[in-house]
Amino acid sequence: MSSTDILDLPESKKRRLLELRLLHHYMTKTSLRISGQDEPTAVEPWTTILPGLAIEHDALLYSMYALAALHLSRLEPDNAEVIDAYRNYLGLALQKHRADVSELSKTNSDAACLTSSLIRLYAFAVLQERPLSPYTPPTQFLYMTSGALMVFHEAWDSIADDESSIAVQIVKNTTIWSEGEASFEDSWRAPLHARNGLGLSHLMRRDVTEDPPEPWDLEIQEAYQSTVNYIGSIQIAITAGEAAEHVLRRLLLFPVLIPKRFIDLVAEQHPRALVVLAHYFALIARFQHIWWIGDGGRREVRGIQTALPAEWSGMMSWPLSATEDESME
Repeated sequence: MSSTDILDLPESKKRRLLELRLLHHYMTKTSLRISGQDEPTAVEPWTTILPGLAIEHDALLYSMYALAALHLSRLEPDNAEVIDAYRNYLGLALQKHRADVSELSKTNSDAACLTSSLIRLYAFAVLQERPLSPYTPPTQFLYMTSGALMVFHEAWDSIADDESSIAVQIVKNTTIWSEGEASFEDSWRAPLHARNGLGLSHLMRRDVTEDPPEPWDLEIQEAYQSTVNYIGSIQIAITAGEAAEHVLRRLLLFPVLIPKRFIDLVAEQHPRALVVLAHYFALIARFQHIWWIGDGGRREVRGIQTALPAEWSGMMSWPLSATEDESME
């Protein structure tokens, strides 16, 4: 689909009815599970307050339509209209969002924060339908979620101290978006500490006799170690009984807190990078009951397994067994 096709949505009765349907679906279905919580104080802002703000900001409006259409396509997989709609509205949302980000101010930072949040949810949701044969790493997902979170932080700086801000109210009432979302505090860098990766030390073992040799230098070693440490910190939190919404928040922050070099290694399809990524997706799979996560984590683990050389398959035992464990539901 060309950019011209994406941006060509002429006014018509058909479009108005579609948008009305998407708005209704967002408010009555999609928004109910965005927060990952059931408390009315967490659900209501996404359901009623965000749509009101979206009327004044096209990027937020189109991202809301895109997410609703994507959700609706899961319920109606043969409905070509809603499938086209989520692609079209995502294109419009990204175009408008880029324009907003280039001119961030106090007047549009609310909408920019929330648009970034919806784009991240969209990135997670489309993992469930991307083709996996032959397997290619989800680099677009990693770059999109990382970029969206960086925009969130940039916009947040303009409104963080404004209690009247709609985005501030929504974020503070939504556990998975709060605290760590607001700033890159040292406490959120702490999970990268080496002690957290001790339980996954096997992921750092190297065979120096490997032919051809695995690319390795200090930057690569630190990229792997920091990523393994972060994943280890999440496993430690789960073992300690940390609340599910807090664990999910840690997982959502993964793409922006890990080194960019690790994402590059994933893009280059190095086996070690894929194995480490499989451990992340195995943890994401614990939240498959949330519609925008769904079966995405399990699918990625299975896809990675098909792409690995035989000598690396032994490192996949935990991700494979974890995604078969019915108790994680």
